[in-house]
Amino acid sequence: MHTAHPILAMHEARALAALLGASAPACDWIAMPLNAPGSPRGAFVGGNPLDGSWLFDTELPGPWVFAWSGTLGDSLFASDPVNWMRGPTALNALCAELAPQLQRHHKRLVLIPHARHVLSDARSALTWWCDHVIPGQDPNIVRHSPDIDRPFGLAFDPAAFLEPSMLTDIEDHMQSLFASFGPRADVVILRDATINETDPEQMAPCPLGSGRLPRARIRELLALHVPESTPIMVQGAALNGSLEWLGRSA
Repeated sequence: MHTAHPILAMHEARALAALLGASAPACDWIAMPLNAPGSPRGAFVGGNPLDGSWLFDTELPGPWVFAWSGTLGDSLFASDPVNWMRGPTALNALCAELAPQLQRHHKRLVLIPHARHVLSDARSALTWWCDHVIPGQDPNIVRHSPDIDRPFGLAFDPAAFLEPSMLTDIEDHMQSLFASFGPRADVVILRDATINETDPEQMAPCPLGSGRLPRARIRELLALHVPESTPIMVQGAALNGSLEWLGRSA
């Protein structure tokens, strides 16, 4: 089984700028469609959006700005229960602050949930999605993100939800996550994860196919839950391997 979804490639921003002989933009990576490499979809701005100093440049390439949902913890990927208690209020305040700027510049902030951030699971992320992507609408009726000019969106990065304790039942977790996020996400980000060698209580990112994501099951779930118009984003540095993992050709 293979997918026909559009493909976006994540390219390291500094390397791409050097290749093009341009100044490096204020972002970590740029998402480029395979079928339109001269028309960036957006840029990822790293760091912690909730640390009080996070900013993004409205002149970044493409209409979308990708970012983590952030944390109130002391470091970006530390587990901290304060995210469950005060995190949603802090994130909502940030969104209220950014919304006018996003609308004025026709930008969309696409948040990427993570197991150790404010948007850490289906419940927290979909609550945010209802409030900021389909405000005032019934989520039992509206199950897809509207195809309109809007300031916010949600990315679905399956590996980012993983904790080591989930690996024994990973296929069940993937089924639940895809059923929740597949129809609603603006983009699916596919990269892999494995147990961190220096800290076995954490997961570490790795190239697609070299970690713990179950390939056959993921491909089934993509076909079952993710509309074919939703793009899949993979690492540009490992593009051929990622396309092969998806059953696609370069």
